[in-house]
Amino acid sequence: MRARSVGKNKLFLPIAEIGARRAQQKDDPNDKFMRQLKQANWYWAVGEPMMPSPKAPFWNLETLWTEKWFGALITGGLIGITILIVGILLSLMANASLIVFMLIALALGGLFGMFGYTNPDQALAAAAASRQRELALEMGYRVPELRAEVMGGATIQRAIRAMSKRPGGPFVDELRRAVTVLDISKDDTLAMDQLMDRNAGNELLTEFANSVKMVSRQGGQIGPVLNVLAELAQQRLRLQITSQARKNLQEMTRPIGIANLFVVSLLIIAPALITVISSINR
Repeated sequence: MRARSVGKNKLFLPIAEIGARRAQQKDDPNDKFMRQLKQANWYWAVGEPMMPSPKAPFWNLETLWTEKWFGALITGGLIGITILIVGILLSLMANASLIVFMLIALALGGLFGMFGYTNPDQALAAAAASRQRELALEMGYRVPELRAEVMGGATIQRAIRAMSKRPGGPFVDELRRAVTVLDISKDDTLAMDQLMDRNAGNELLTEFANSVKMVSRQGGQIGPVLNVLAELAQQRLRLQITSQARKNLQEMTRPIGIANLFVVSLLIIAPALITVISSINR
């Protein structure tokens, strides 16, 4: 697999090499990017039990850094070269100052280059946040389903395996992945540890995984824990729905506010400006 933008063009292999070297550094940016790659289900490496999302534009640190450098080069370079060509043509035809266009090309090329450099970061962060939000929402009605199966006599492992075979969103995808790890390793703890590692910061999922680990190690009943988790998940689901409704209402009222401002401008500001201009002319 190659970075989407670089493809097989040997011209850009140096960029891929720079990205690979930057990816090998152990620092906070790489730690953050790795965490977000897993949260977004974009991460892929040798030994991973399942493929990442097919929508992932990059799938590890090497391809992420390559995408960043490639985006900076292409975006900034195209803008800078375009402005420079226009400046050369105008300097030849209209005696325009080429130095001014060179400075403009340098400034705008650097600005758009920075945008191309940071755009993959923003796309990754947005994808990670969106998927974790959808995962938490899905748990609002999937955890009660698991609870119902456990109350019906199934073990939590059997309930998870049954749910993993159904169509679903990110939570079902994560359960499907956990079942795959379990089938390979025969280790419940490893499957749940990987589940938590891939969704770091998701408190509800962490509590769920820890509960499954506790039952696998020490035995006991998971039903009471699922009752609590189901209630928490449904509370978060209701809060998320309420929050989204408020955002939708704000989006609906924004055009009305803009229209009111336009009408006020026509009725008050425009006549006032005309009056001021007329008095100046007199």
